[in-house]
Amino acid sequence: MYKRRRALGAYLGAVLAAVLLPGIQPIDDNVAWAAFLPGLVFLIVNQLIYSYPSSIRTAPPIALLILGGVGVVQDTLIWLLVSWISGQMDSGLHVDGFLAALLGGVVVRLTVLAAMAVGPQPTPEADV
Repeated sequence: MYKRRRALGAYLGAVLAAVLLPGIQPIDDNVAWAAFLPGLVFLIVNQLIYSYPSSIRTAPPIALLILGGVGVVQDTLIWLLVSWISGQMDSGLHVDGFLAALLGGVVVRLTVLAAMAVGPQPTPEADV
């Protein structure tokens, strides 16, 4: 259940950042693909590189800050990767620069952490 919330948060955060931020815009008129591509890349990379605390509510604040900072850097690099992939395919999303990617990374990381904080938390012996 915790993995699903993390994946849903990553996908919703990517779509939310693509809709809200002016520095992230579709390359062509295919809006469905432009919304699907970043969500897919975020889902894959966030499953491969796990940088989240085991429990949001009981994690010490310093751990949340460190993992949040690492996560924002990770998500910023993912936005730049999405922009590069989109440019190679001439379809998807274009990220204007590092600042837009950084803001997108912040939006995605906050959305993921909020999705993970909602609902029951995993027990320590459960597989996260």
